[in-house]
Parts: sequence; structure tokens; C-alpha cells
Amino acid sequence: MRWILGFFVPLIFIVLILGADAAEGTKTAYVGVLAVVPMFSAVFARPVMTAFVSIIVWLSAFAFGVVASDGNATAQTVRLVIIALVGILAVIAASLRTRREQELVNALTRASQADFIKAQASTDFLTGLMNRRGLLENLMSKGSSERTLAIVDCDNLKKVNDELGHVAGDEYLQAIGGRLLSNISKTDLVGRWGGDEFLVVLDLPQEQAEAVLTRVHRKVVERPISTAAGLVPSAFSVGLTGWPAGESLDLALARADKALYSAKDAGRNRVVASVA
Repeated sequence: MRWILGFFVPLIFIVLILGADAAEGTKTAYVGVLAVVPMFSAVFARPVMTAFVSIIVWLSAFAFGVVASDGNATAQTVRLVIIALVGILAVIAASLRTRREQELVNALTRASQADFIKAQASTDFLTGLMNRRGLLENLMSKGSSERTLAIVDCDNLKKVNDELGHVAGDEYLQAIGGRLLSNISKTDLVGRWGGDEFLVVLDLPQEQAEAVLTRVHRKVVERPISTAAGLVPSAFSVGLTGWPAGESLDLALARADKALYSAKDAGRNRVVASVA
């Protein structure tokens, strides 16, 4: 498209302008209109192409003046000088436009790279979920409201790693994280808190959230997880607590962690809510 608008269309303009001048006669001096052609090229073409068009325009005007002169040498000279000056200005304009375009591209590239780096810094490389940093950033941006916080601990990850290898263990973690994400609302948060633990934050009071997490637990553990080493039973414990508006995250985490230990002490692979 750049070649069409920046080169071929200007050539068509040259032919049309000079053709009109020849058809109307030597008194019309349409040749002066050729001065606009380099500027048109500068809008679309690169500086080198614009310079080439400018040279073609000047040579066309000079040749046309020789072949179909109106007898006014001074006027023809002035026209050629103006066309030459406009050609130079067109090349300068094309250079400035190209530089601005490149600066814009560079700025967009830097912004894209910055967004990518920020996303990478907030994403767990194994599961693709938010990592601890990403979770904390999202929790701070959501403001203060009544929510429920839950810590999810994979019950048999160590056994999977020891008996089937760490590749199977990684696949196990990925599957648990993916199933958690697919079974909660888009307005809720889930991320890898660290090791074999995930953090889930629901925009619900504790009573409603407990029913939701019980349903999520049932959905996640009803099917075994397929790994390269074979099928692995899905099992995890959940400790949850209400997180009132204005309360610190540390206090809510402490209660959820205590509920998680209660779930493990009760036999694992279950959901336990904290008691106020």
C-alpha cells in the first residue's frame, strides 16, 4: 500500500496534470500544479521514495517546458525552482513523519514489554495463575469489602513427587490450579500462594462461600488427574475464613491457616471453616 500511494499514485498525478496541460494548450501552465505531487508522496512514502518522486516531478516539469513551452522562460524557471524547493520540503516532511512513526512504534514496544514484564512478575511460571505478588496486587486494587479467604493445600503432592517424580508433581499442581480457576466466578481470585498451596478469595460472606467451596472441592476431586506417570487421585484440604472489610490480610490468613490445620487433623481432603 505504501508503494501504491507513495509512488504509483504520484506518477499517475504527473501524467494527468501534464496531460491536462497539453490538452488545454500552452497558456494554461498546469505544470505548476506538479508542486503538490511530492507533498502527497511525503504523506505515505519513505524519504528515499519521496526524493525519487520529487526528482521525477522536476524532470517531468523541465522536459514538458522544453517540449511544450509557453514562451515565458522566466515563468518556467520560477516554476522549476518552486517545484525543486517543494521537493526538498517534501523529503524533509517524509523524514519527520517517518521519525515520528518510529518513535511511536518504539514507545508502543516499550509499553508492551513493560506490560509483559509486569505480567511475568505477577504470574506463577508453573501453573499460569497469579503468584503471591499478583494476588497481593489484586487484593489491594479491589478495595475493602466483606470477602472470604481460603487456603488450599494439596494433600498428596509429596507422595506424588516421591513415587512418580517431580514432572508428575508439576502436572498435578497445574491440574489442581486449573480446576480451581475453572470452578470459581470470574470476579473471584485464585493464585499459587507458594509450594503446594493456593489462595482463593471469594466476594461472598463466609456462610455462602463455604457452600461454594464445598461444591468446588467436590468437582475438583471427583476425577483423578492424568500425568505422564499415570492417573493420580485428586485430593486437597481447604481452610477458609470470613474476611471483614478493613481487617488486615495477616489476621485473615492466620485464621484460614488454623482452619486448614483442622482440616488436615480431621483426615484431610475436606473443607473446614474457621470458627469466630
